[in-house]
Amino acid sequence: MLAAQIPQRAPPSLSTDKSNPVAQLKNLIQLLLVVWLGILLLQPFAAAANDAIVERAYLEDPSNEMQLKDVRLGAHADQFKPYAGPLNRGYSKSAIWLKLTIRPLEAPISNAAHSAPSGDPRYVLRIQPSYLDEIALYDPESTQDSPRLVGDRHSALQVDYQSLNHNFVIAASSKTKTIWLRLKTNSTSLIHVEAMSMEQAIAKDAKQYLLLGGFIGFLFLFFSWALVHWIDHRERMIGVLAINQFIALAFSLAILGYTRFAWGNFMPAEWLDISTSTLSLLAAASSIYFNSQFLKEFDPHPFGLRLMLGMVGMLPVELLLLWTGNVLAAMQLNMMVVTLAPVIFMAIALTCRAWNATQQTPPVFSKLMLVIFYGVSLLLLLVFALPSLGLTASTELALQTNSIYGLVTGLILIVTLQLRSRRQQKTHLEAQKNLEIAKQQVAQETKQREDQVQFMAMLTHELKTPLSVVRMALGSGASSEKIKARADQAIQDMSNVIDRCAWIDRLHEREFSINKSGFDLVKELDRIIFVSDTQGRIQQVSSIDSCPISTDVRMVGTLLNNLIDNALKYAQPNSPIDVRVLAHLQEQPPHVAVEIASHPGQCGWPEATKVFEKYYRSPGARRQTGSGLGLYQAAHIAQQLGGEMRYVPDEKLVKFQLCLPC
Repeated sequence: MLAAQIPQRAPPSLSTDKSNPVAQLKNLIQLLLVVWLGILLLQPFAAAANDAIVERAYLEDPSNEMQLKDVRLGAHADQFKPYAGPLNRGYSKSAIWLKLTIRPLEAPISNAAHSAPSGDPRYVLRIQPSYLDEIALYDPESTQDSPRLVGDRHSALQVDYQSLNHNFVIAASSKTKTIWLRLKTNSTSLIHVEAMSMEQAIAKDAKQYLLLGGFIGFLFLFFSWALVHWIDHRERMIGVLAINQFIALAFSLAILGYTRFAWGNFMPAEWLDISTSTLSLLAAASSIYFNSQFLKEFDPHPFGLRLMLGMVGMLPVELLLLWTGNVLAAMQLNMMVVTLAPVIFMAIALTCRAWNATQQTPPVFSKLMLVIFYGVSLLLLLVFALPSLGLTASTELALQTNSIYGLVTGLILIVTLQLRSRRQQKTHLEAQKNLEIAKQQVAQETKQREDQVQFMAMLTHELKTPLSVVRMALGSGASSEKIKARADQAIQDMSNVIDRCAWIDRLHEREFSINKSGFDLVKELDRIIFVSDTQGRIQQVSSIDSCPISTDVRMVGTLLNNLIDNALKYAQPNSPIDVRVLAHLQEQPPHVAVEIASHPGQCGWPEATKVFEKYYRSPGARRQTGSGLGLYQAAHIAQQLGGEMRYVPDEKLVKFQLCLPC
């Protein structure tokens, strides 16, 4: 198994709004991570005083054939080398013998906590890390003929005291006691042994459960974040991150002893051992692949990406070695890949070209920040991975390599992915905005083209007849009064069409202003009827003699002229036109209405849903000259005055109402 791994990655935040509860939770979790990491770093120093071991020495056995008699009394007894703290001999085929001297029970010590309680005169040998394959205990005071064994290859049910670590329970002595341990493992030969009372071991294990449980909880939270984010956005890189986090979570559970502690009663120890080694290989490969996808966004040199994929391609070779029994070779190859990976990541980061001027969307941060990120990862690797290879001295912090290395690099990546998520969200919003603007522009251009087509069709149709009349009048040598009158009417019809078009243009461009003034609506209506009704067809049927309002009298005149002209033109010939003023002072909002009712003529009834549309003319109305703009113009002017135009026909009459505020 592996003592160091590629950094565990944390997912991007689901929200970048600092006022959002999710963002506040994210900030709180980051703070808890920092506090938790600080406690983790200080824990080894706080616990060092509980150790009852006063001397440590080790001996390597390249032959793997030495027995206790050889290292205790034989020629090799004087070859032990003293050491302090954790011992790390890297990946080695040799067996490692430890010679440990334990303080006597009655020895005077400055801290009474070092001795075993009088009710339980035993010591617990706490052995870390939990992924070691086999540790044999040789205790001269033991009555057993064979050594006691613990490790990944042995069932946890065989020990007297169970925890996440490997443990032996030995009898305390009234004099200095020496014991021997033999370590044989395919993982890195990193081992740290402490001797303490049962009560002290239980208390220290409780702290360990708290710290490692917090680490596992954070990994689970990171995996949940990535999974939820991927479900929401279906982004490939986040999907890769979710898979990587899941493997990292499973690997951490195995390498920290949780799977052995939880499943040791149900699964053979050999299965647990091989599954932990497999997860170690998968964790490294998935982390490298995630980094390849992450760096891909910064346009690295293609050779660098192929090199990273080649490193991922080592996974089948490692698995083949592992499953054919060459465990040490597989672990050594995996450790070489893990050690080289950050160096290669750093080199690839230096080749990234995403900041060139030709790029439309710049990366979320500068090239310097990318290089710093992978530079920090490389530095952390040197701090934690080199001791695992046995190239530098180990400290107790090396026992928490996976936790510290994963969390520190994970915290750095959280910031990175948050910047990326924020940039992507901003880019997405800008793209949506530009898309909406483009859609509006397309819709506007389409509407303008349709208006132009309709406008040209209207002009072609409505001016053709008047022009024919004018041409006929000009072509006749001696024009009668009737022909002249028809020519004058044709010219007036064309003038009206042109005026309506000019009005519509002014409406669209808002090139007119509303000048409010007080006037009597009834008197204004009388004036317009007097001018327009040359045949005496219009009759007022309202009982209101006066209706003072305040609005633009010129606009109101235009509206009334429009409605009366429509009624006279399209009503049944010689039929009366009823005009009335209605006061609706009790309604909300209070208003007055001018209603014009006429009997439908040959043009028929207008279509209620289209009557106020631009260029709309009923099929029957096309026999007469018109623009199809009159009611459209009236509806828009009424709206500008704060009122509205209504089409309210009944069974017999075509009725239009002009409603104005009062």
